[in-house]
Amino acid sequence: MRSWLMMAALGAGCSLPTMALAQAAGSTPYAQTPPTDQAPAADTTAGPPNTAPAGAPQAPATVAGEPAVGGDIVVTGIRASLSSSAQVKRNANQIVDSITAVDVGKFPDANIAESLQRITGVAIDRSGGEGQFITVRGLGPEFNTVLVNGRVMATDNAGREFSFDVLSSNMIQRTDVFKSPVPELQEGGIGATVNIITARPLEGRTGLHAAAQIGGIYDRSREKVTPDLAGTVSYANPDKTFGVLLAGSYTKRKSQTDQIAIDGWINGRPDIVQTIGGVPTLITGNDPRYPVTGNANLPQSVYYQRAQEERERINVSGAVQFRPTDNLEITVDGIYSRFNISGVTRRLDNFMAAPYFEPTFDGNNTATSLTMLGRDFIAQNPQFLAANPGLTNNGVNAKVDHVYNTTNRKSDSYQIGGNIKWNPTDNVELRFDASTTGANRTSPNAYLVYGALLPYSYQFSLDGGKGIPAISYDNNVINNPDLMRLHYMGIDANRTRDRGSEYHFDTKWTVDNSILRAVTLGGSYTERRKINRQFNNSDSNCTYCGYQVPIASGLLQPYEWGDLLGGGQNIPPSLFQVDPEAFLAYLNDPATLNIPSNGRTAAQQAAFAAQVQALPGGPFGVREQLRGTVNVQERLTAGYISMQFGGERWTGNAGVRVIRTQVLSSGFDTPVTGIANTPGDDTLQYSYGPATAIAVRSSYVNALPSANLKYNLTEKLIARGAFSQTITRPTLTDLGVNNDYGGRIAVPLSSGGNPSLLPFRSTNYDLSLEWYLSRVSYISVGGFYKDLSDFLELQTLPVERFGRIYQDTRTRNGQSGKIKGVEVGGQYSFDALGGFIGGFGVTGNYTYVASSAERDQTLADFQCGYNGLSPHSANGSVFYEKYGLSARVSYNWRSDYLRNCRDSQSRPRNRSSYGQLDFNVSYDFTPNFQVYVQGVNVTNQFIDEWSVIKDRYLLQQETGARYNFGVRAKF
Repeated sequence: MRSWLMMAALGAGCSLPTMALAQAAGSTPYAQTPPTDQAPAADTTAGPPNTAPAGAPQAPATVAGEPAVGGDIVVTGIRASLSSSAQVKRNANQIVDSITAVDVGKFPDANIAESLQRITGVAIDRSGGEGQFITVRGLGPEFNTVLVNGRVMATDNAGREFSFDVLSSNMIQRTDVFKSPVPELQEGGIGATVNIITARPLEGRTGLHAAAQIGGIYDRSREKVTPDLAGTVSYANPDKTFGVLLAGSYTKRKSQTDQIAIDGWINGRPDIVQTIGGVPTLITGNDPRYPVTGNANLPQSVYYQRAQEERERINVSGAVQFRPTDNLEITVDGIYSRFNISGVTRRLDNFMAAPYFEPTFDGNNTATSLTMLGRDFIAQNPQFLAANPGLTNNGVNAKVDHVYNTTNRKSDSYQIGGNIKWNPTDNVELRFDASTTGANRTSPNAYLVYGALLPYSYQFSLDGGKGIPAISYDNNVINNPDLMRLHYMGIDANRTRDRGSEYHFDTKWTVDNSILRAVTLGGSYTERRKINRQFNNSDSNCTYCGYQVPIASGLLQPYEWGDLLGGGQNIPPSLFQVDPEAFLAYLNDPATLNIPSNGRTAAQQAAFAAQVQALPGGPFGVREQLRGTVNVQERLTAGYISMQFGGERWTGNAGVRVIRTQVLSSGFDTPVTGIANTPGDDTLQYSYGPATAIAVRSSYVNALPSANLKYNLTEKLIARGAFSQTITRPTLTDLGVNNDYGGRIAVPLSSGGNPSLLPFRSTNYDLSLEWYLSRVSYISVGGFYKDLSDFLELQTLPVERFGRIYQDTRTRNGQSGKIKGVEVGGQYSFDALGGFIGGFGVTGNYTYVASSAERDQTLADFQCGYNGLSPHSANGSVFYEKYGLSARVSYNWRSDYLRNCRDSQSRPRNRSSYGQLDFNVSYDFTPNFQVYVQGVNVTNQFIDEWSVIKDRYLLQQETGARYNFGVRAKF
């Protein structure tokens, strides 16, 4: 109900700005004269960079279809977008790149992140084939601050990272990427600060205007068409003293992701079995006969997986502006987003556990083949079991798991703000901005595992064909429902809640006839609280572990893969799926719970059944696990001074921002009271005692100086230099007081938060040169250098707990290092050639990043580097726009990079180089009616991942091509 009330309030006008309806009626590519090739005079305007304070109208570049400086008319479409972005870059007094909407409700790409990847130094990560996070200059999403209209917007993620997939691109007018800071700009982004800008009604044309989009989305992997709808309405009175703008969008998408994967590599010396003198012999890790020197690397599991999702997104936004006098302007704006994902993942898994039979290794100690022991081996070698009576499952470790996993994400987020701008005199401007923001997320999911201990031994091969690992299956066994048994049944419904509020006060004093052009003073107060709560059945998820309880007839239904990853590999043709409601009803049935298992007598089983049934919600209900609570409150108090200077050919700014950060991290301490082995495999199960509330406080102060200099060498050639010190605070999740335990008998694992973390600091230097050939065309080259300290990284240390040595992984302030790079970019329009050829143009950029890190070499046996850093990235586009036709083909590429230093089994996850081809075509039948089609990943590029070295395979993944199509109309 709260969500619908929020939407109603937004619809009434108390909401956020979105796509500007400032376009002139009839402003289509073929209806306008081309822009002049003469670049405007060099900008020597006094004042701050092209960044307004929080919530303020963001000084826009020339709006498509309206008079530009000097009376030029800028065309709409691709050229208008490129021209506007070029002028933002050119006029700014700091280093900035920009992406501008092509037309009303038409951002260059259907996804904001996918447009940003066309900016120099920007790369993206995708979820379900859709852009979600960005990396800038080699620094991942946690190192970039994302603002909406100059304010932080709450996210449903566990940390600070902003998910670009929650906002529709139809609602965005412009997005700026600031690579050098100024004191007015909020701190927190060592990589960059990204500001998503929406429209204000008084910045557009007078009168009533509207635009609508009716379209569909087709995912080739699902072969389904789903709706993609959007609309925008704006009004400004003739005197431009009152304006209102309202926008909304509705999108539904059905996607599919197929993959074959290894769930991490175990690094250690686990037990193996070798045939010595014709006798199978157990060899432990400290045995001199162990086949490798140092640690071996063995696969955790091999699995085949298909994930299908339905994504539904509703966005509503709007703004109301009131300008009673020329000196006073009041703005109220807001945005609401609801983003729900309903998903099902089907997986056929082979969980591998020691002892491994006769593994073979390559020169990197990577297992290239091994055998898991089935009942046949034990039957043929009774002396082996007699010599090793403590083996799990009586020595049988060959098993198969069928997994049915629901993957749901129900989230909403909002931001509401008000802004007052007052000019008491011609030289003084005062601004006050206040906003509130929030986000919520629930994830009700089930992870249901059923399978069998196999009657045969199976072989693993690292290269089973086409570079994919393989398992030697007997399909008649693994697809026989009579052989399947119940195993692990995990249910969870975790929740995330993010709340924040901001208050900003800014003053600007403009100076006449002086080298000092303006002084800006301001302060802000920000409060944010993020709470992650765990709800699950971790105290009863092993009610049926051990592959012993049979499954009632009819509950298991076959699911055919079809051509998983194009077919051709040794892939089982099908697996079993379930109806989760019927399946859970069977699990909760007292008759099922009373079937004896794990060596219990009937009486013992009845007592066990009564024990789990007495739990709140029963064995498959969720209960809050207080040990997993992360409750972090952050308060920021900041003040700044910024001075703007200028001369005949130059402008500059210098200042400092001082911030005090106060953190309160709360949670619960829950002592471990028992550790047991999971029946059926060698993972560890924990029991816990009563929870005790705990809290940790911390605070620190940072002074962040910055300076930017811009010099107009000629009317077309601009040189820039910048210096700054920046910080990135620890992601909120990492500041928790929580502790988690897991792992296997051979490798116990622990992890959790670290409330004592300090911010990651960087000293930054930038130089760039920009040559503007026309309003659209330019070439730029720049270099940057970042000196990093107190780098936040996941570290794994050996820690003694409960009489065992645990590998403890959590974020710590660790390495120092350096990142440096070169960016080359440009765009060129062939207008001057005239005729058909004059419709063509090109854009492109290339970024090279080099890095070094200084870390304690005792922490790891490999060099991690920086998450998300690709040494090379490039993208290029060719476009054509004339005679009503607008078309663009783009290719984006990045080289190998590290996704996560500590991923599955606490080992690195690397991704191979990836390139993607997209296109966008539209045609204007009339000045107000357009048809369009967009293609994303049209060549169906696969994703490949590995760990440390490319021979250590982790994943091959297919997301498929996606197409958006429809019609747009303006009124």
